[in-house]
Amino acid sequence: MPHISIDESVSLYYHVKGQGMPIVFIHPFVMGHNVFHNQEALAENYQLIFYDLAGHGLSSRGGEPVTIHLLAAHLKRMLDKLGIRQVVLCGYSHGGLIAQEFALNYPERTIALILSGGYSELNNFTPKFFIKSVMYMAKFRQIPMAAKLQAKLNRKLPGDEQAIYRLAKKSDPQASYEFCKTGLHYISTHSLHRLKMPILLLYGTLEKPMHHYRIPFLKAAPQTQVVFIEGGTHQLPPRSFKEFNAAVDCFLRPIKKRDKSAKTGDAR
Repeated sequence: MPHISIDESVSLYYHVKGQGMPIVFIHPFVMGHNVFHNQEALAENYQLIFYDLAGHGLSSRGGEPVTIHLLAAHLKRMLDKLGIRQVVLCGYSHGGLIAQEFALNYPERTIALILSGGYSELNNFTPKFFIKSVMYMAKFRQIPMAAKLQAKLNRKLPGDEQAIYRLAKKSDPQASYEFCKTGLHYISTHSLHRLKMPILLLYGTLEKPMHHYRIPFLKAAPQTQVVFIEGGTHQLPPRSFKEFNAAVDCFLRPIKKRDKSAKTGDAR
C-alpha cells in the first residue's frame, strides 16, 4: 500500500488513478478515502488523488494536535512529494474546510475549488449537533459506533456500508475529536473574497439546513457556481454519485479547455 512520509510521525496513505487534470478528494471525519469509491469513474478524464487524513483510515496519527491548518499543510507536502504542482480540490462536508484552507494559503497551487455540502463556518443547529455527537463518541473512545453511523449514512450500493465501516473504524479517537472540534470553530467567511479561482458548491435538495451556506460564497466570490442535486442528501459523493460526477465534469470541462488553449498559446 503506497504511503508518503509527511514528517517523522505522519505517514499518509494515498491512491492515484487516471491521467489528466489532477483532482484531490478530501474526506470528512471518521471516514477514509473509500467514501469516494464511486468517483473513480472520473479517472477516464482526470488524474484522481485519494488519501486518508492523518489519524484516519490507513494513515498514521502524528504527534501534533489536529487542526485545519495542519491538515492543509499535510496535503501540500503530499502533493509536493508526488510532484503535482496544481490541483482541483474536492472537499466533502468537513473535508471542505481543508480544501478552503489550502486554497486560501496556496492559491497558486489551486486550479479550482469544489465543495460538497460545504460551509465557510458552522452557524446552525443540525450540523453542529451531529458533529458534537461524534465528538462525544470519540471522547469516550466509541469510534466503532461513530464509524457505523457514518457508514449507514453514506451507503448506497450493496457492500458500501461494510466497506466504509472497515476503514472508518480505524480512525484514531483523539484525531477524530480534534478534527471535529477545529472544524466547529473554523471561520473562513471573511476571507472568501481572496478566492479568485473557479468555485463549485454542490448541495442535495433534501439537505435544506445546509443551503444557506452558499450565500457568503456568492457574495464574496461571484464566480461561484451552485448546483442543487434533486433528491440528494448531504451524502452526495457516495449516494448521488452519478449526478455528482456529472456536475463535477461539467464544471471542469471548460476549465480544462481554457487551460489547454493557454498552454497552446504559450507554446507558440
